[in-house]
Amino acid sequence: MSDLRAYKRTLALAAFAIPIVIYPLVYSGSYPVGVGIIAGAMAAGTVGFVLLIGYAHQLAFGQAGFLMVGGYTSAILCTHYKFDPFFALLIGVCLSMLIAYVIGRPIMKLRGFVLAMASLAMQLIFIVLAIEIEFGGGAMGTHGVPKFGMFGITFTSDIAFYYAAWAIAFVCVAIGLNIDRSRIGRALKAIATSETAAGSVGIEIVKYKVQMFVVSAGMASAAGSLGVHYLRAMDPNVYGFAYSLNLLTAVIIGGLTSVWGGALGATVITGLRELLRGLGLPLWESIIMGTLTVVVLITFPGGLAGAMGAVFDRIAGRNRKFANVTVAPDPSALAPISDAPPKGAVMLEVENADRAFGNLKAVNKVSFKVEAGMITALIGPNGAGKTTLFNLIGGYQPLNGGTVKFLGVPIETLLPNEIAERGIGRTFQNLQLFDNMTVLENVMCGRYRLNSAGIFAISARLPMVAREEEATRQAARAALAFVGLQGAEDMLPTALSFGHQRLVEVARALALSPKLLLMDEPASGLNDTETERLAELILRIAALGITVLLVEHDMRVVMGLADQIVVMHHGEKIADDTADNVRAHPAVIAAYLGQEAHLVETAS
Repeated sequence: MSDLRAYKRTLALAAFAIPIVIYPLVYSGSYPVGVGIIAGAMAAGTVGFVLLIGYAHQLAFGQAGFLMVGGYTSAILCTHYKFDPFFALLIGVCLSMLIAYVIGRPIMKLRGFVLAMASLAMQLIFIVLAIEIEFGGGAMGTHGVPKFGMFGITFTSDIAFYYAAWAIAFVCVAIGLNIDRSRIGRALKAIATSETAAGSVGIEIVKYKVQMFVVSAGMASAAGSLGVHYLRAMDPNVYGFAYSLNLLTAVIIGGLTSVWGGALGATVITGLRELLRGLGLPLWESIIMGTLTVVVLITFPGGLAGAMGAVFDRIAGRNRKFANVTVAPDPSALAPISDAPPKGAVMLEVENADRAFGNLKAVNKVSFKVEAGMITALIGPNGAGKTTLFNLIGGYQPLNGGTVKFLGVPIETLLPNEIAERGIGRTFQNLQLFDNMTVLENVMCGRYRLNSAGIFAISARLPMVAREEEATRQAARAALAFVGLQGAEDMLPTALSFGHQRLVEVARALALSPKLLLMDEPASGLNDTETERLAELILRIAALGITVLLVEHDMRVVMGLADQIVVMHHGEKIADDTADNVRAHPAVIAAYLGQEAHLVETAS
C-alpha cells in the first residue's frame, strides 16, 4: 500500500502543479498573472494552517497576524534599509517563528473556542501595534515597497514573480508533506484523534502543538511578505480578520487534512473571488463563499482533496468498509527484552496511593508491588477503583497522596508521555486507536520514544529520516506479526472486528518495547475464542521478559494467567496473594457476593 499511497500523492501533486506551471503561459496578462501571484502567496500560508488546524486540531484562527509580521518586516526592511526582498522575507519568517515560539507554549495550553478567541485577540494586538507604531507608517502604513527579487536581482516581470511565489508555496507544500509522512505527522494525527492514547506511546503533546504553531507562523509570514511585494504597500488593513476567515475557508474547501489540498483551496477561493469581482458581484462574495463552505462540509467533509482521494481509492479498489483477517501469530517475530530486570526484582511499587473525587474515595491508601517477569492481576467488583489506580500509575490523574515508583524511581509527578518514555506501555479499557491512520501507522506510533528525528531533519527529509522510518516500519510489522495481524497492515482500524482492534492496541503497546505493560480489561467485549487467543498472547508477552499488570473481570483469564493477584473493593486493597490463596480468601468471597462459586469454578 505504501507504493500505492506514494503513487496517489505523486498523481495528486502533478494534477495540481501542471496547471500552475502552464497558467501564466496561457493567461499572460498582468491581471490574471497577478491573481496567480496572490493565490501562490495565500497557498504558502494555507499549508501551515492545515498543519495547525487539520493535523494538530488547534483552532488558532488569528494566523493573519503573522502575515502582518512578515508583511511589515519586508516593507520596513526593503523601503527604509534597502534589504534584498528575499532576505527580508527570510528575516520576517524567523521573526514570526520566534514570536510564535514565545507565545506558543502558554497559548497552546488552551483548547477549542477559548484558543480561537485567544488567537484572534493576538491578531488584534498586532493590528493595534501596527496602527500605533509610527515607524511602520501608523494607520497609513508603508508605501513604495519594491518589487520582489532574490539575491540582488529584481523581478521586473510579473511572470517571474509568479513562478517565484509558487516556488516558495511548493517549498511549503514539500515541508508539509515531509512532516505528514514522518513520526511528527503520525504524532499530530494521534493527538488529533486521542490525546490520551498519544500520551501512552510517549508523544509530547504540547511540544508538537507549539511546533506546528511555529511552523504555521513561519509559512504565514512568507505569504505576508509575498503579498506585500505584489501590492507594493503595507497597512493594518491588508491582513485583517477577513483574511483569517479566507485562510480558514481555503483549508476547509481544499481539505483540512491534506497539505496540498490547502494550497488547492487557496487557489480556488482566490480565483472565485476575482471572478465575482470581474462579474461585478463583489457584494455576493461573502454569501457565495459561505454557501460553498457549507456545501463542501456537508458533501465532501474531506474537502476537494478528500473527494479526489476517494475517487482514486474507489478506482484502485480500496473502498472496503469491513474486512475479515485471519489471526496467525508469529512468536519469533519479537526478540526478548534485552535489558529486562532480573525476575523477582521489584518493577513497580505503589505505596499508600490515595485519590478522592470530592467525598468519594476512589483509591484509599493502596499499596502493592509488581515483581519483574511476573503477571500480576488487579481485580475487584465494578467501582472498586481499578481503572483509577491504573490512571494514577500512568500519570493520567494526580495522586492526592502516596507514591508510585518504577524501578525504584518516583514517577507519580510525571506526565503520561514521560512515563511511557521510561518503558511503561498501556492498553485501555475503551479502545483508543487512531482511526485516521492505518493499522501499520498505528503501531508505528508506538515506536515514537525510540526515534530521534527532529523537525528540521524531517522538514528537509534528510537521509537519516528515511533510515529511521524504514526501521520503524519493520519494527511495527514485527509487532503485528507477533499478535497475528500481518494481513491487516494497510487497513484502517475501523475495517477490523472489535477483537482484532484489541490486538492492534496490544501491538502498538509492544512496539514501545516496554519493560512493564499495563493492560486494562483486554478481554472486555471478546468472545470465548478471542479470549483464549488473548490469554495465549499474554503468556507469550511475559515470555519476552515483559512484566504484565492486568486489570480483568474474566476470572478464567485471571486465574489461568496471574502469578500474583491484588484484590480491591471500594477503593481499598483487601487481598494481595497468589491465585490459590486469593480464591479462598474470605474477604474476596464476601466482596464478590454471589460470584464466589464462579471464582472457585474458574480456578479449578
